Amino acid sequence: MTKTGRVLATGAVVSLGAGALSVIGAGSANAAPITLERNFNYQCQVVAGGLDLGVQDIGVLASTTVPDSVSPGEVIPETQVNISLTLPELLRQSTALLLGGREAEGASTDSAVELTTGGQTTTVAIPRLASPRTAIPQTAGAPWVIPATGTVPPITTPDYAVDSVSIGLPARFNIAATIYKADNSTIPSTLSCTGPADRVLGSIGVTEPTTEPTTEPTTEPTTEPTTEPTTEPTTEPTTEPTTEPTTEPTTEPTTEPTTEPTTEPTTVPTTTPTTVPTTVPTTTPTTVPTTQPTTTPTTRPTTTPTTVPTTAPTTPGDTIVPVNFKLKGSTTIKAGNGTAPLTGSIAAQFNLNKGTFDADLKLNDTTAKLKALGFLPVDAQLSFKPVGKTTGALSAGKLTATSKTDIFIPSVKSFGLKIGGGAQCKTSSPSTIPLTSTGAAFDPLKGGAVEGTYSVAKLQGCGLLNDLLSIFASGSGNKITATLAP
Repeated sequence: MTKTGRVLATGAVVSLGAGALSVIGAGSANAAPITLERNFNYQCQVVAGGLDLGVQDIGVLASTTVPDSVSPGEVIPETQVNISLTLPELLRQSTALLLGGREAEGASTDSAVELTTGGQTTTVAIPRLASPRTAIPQTAGAPWVIPATGTVPPITTPDYAVDSVSIGLPARFNIAATIYKADNSTIPSTLSCTGPADRVLGSIGVTEPTTEPTTEPTTEPTTEPTTEPTTEPTTEPTTEPTTEPTTEPTTEPTTEPTTEPTTEPTTVPTTTPTTVPTTVPTTTPTTVPTTQPTTTPTTRPTTTPTTVPTTAPTTPGDTIVPVNFKLKGSTTIKAGNGTAPLTGSIAAQFNLNKGTFDADLKLNDTTAKLKALGFLPVDAQLSFKPVGKTTGALSAGKLTATSKTDIFIPSVKSFGLKIGGGAQCKTSSPSTIPLTSTGAAFDPLKGGAVEGTYSVAKLQGCGLLNDLLSIFASGSGNKITATLAP
């Protein structure tokens, strides 16, 4: 038996590794225990709190103690297995920074193990296995490792088992996990995992129960017939006739004829044929075939495959998570001493690898209640046309974003009469609106409050009263406050 070596985003993955191993069981009473250990890579689709965190490369180091051999029909008793889950940095970052997770736990109820022997494969369901609530590292690059154990009920070795029983991990499994935040609130998560083609942890030898029938028939029949007949007839007849005739005739005829014919014919034929044929054929075939085939195939195939596959998987692509918010708030127009309600939406794409995002901002048309010249009531209709994407970042619960938008004023009325505006009436340059989250840490699953201050450029294309309208519409110090929510 040999040990083999080479797993997951939340604690739920624990159930997979333990489930797959536990069926292997503990050693039988008549077999020596051995340890199997190997690492496996699983591709897991991770969803946390409704956010699709993409497919994550998760690994599990599985180890267990098993008997080195079993017999058909033999029961492998229940056993404890140990696994260590290593979660990728990208998942740690998104769980800790994006979601604010501090601890995680999880379990699986549909994992299984595959036993293959005698050309047949049996799938054995694994009972619920779980990882305990463990801390999520909060430091960049810190390894996120989750240890777990599990116990599996006894397994009976199939009657058709021959040669060995191969033990394989499940091809697919699902995990239900829970992420805990600092305030002990929870985020439900799921993982749907698919394993590699090679999922064999190891194998157990199969031995036939041949001990009992072999011992009984072999001992009894062999002892009795051999002892009695052999002793009596051999001693008596051999002694008398052998002594007298053997001494006299053996000496005379043996000496003379043996010396002459043996010496001459043995020397001549032995020396000549042995030297010639042995030297020539041995040297030629050995040197030529050994040198040529060994050098050529070894050098080329080894160098090429090793370099190419190792480099490619080391550079993962960006993982993008879509997050959508509704926006509700208001803005003040400082120059016009008025306010306008704001509604709209933000469709963001979070880059988990970089902790940044870009978004499409949509602000609905609204009407600002202003005062021209400090006392004249004016209703200014506002329309927004974003310029480019809203960009920003989310780090340590702090959201920052920057948007650019052109502001159009289709209509300006006072006492119900239109005094300006139009399709071409707009700010002479886009307004840059920086936003920063306020209050508690911004939660991408629940949203939060944001605020910012921006300027409005002078107006253009607003008709005869263009300059007058700019006086109570343009300027700096305009404030926006809003709430983002799913």
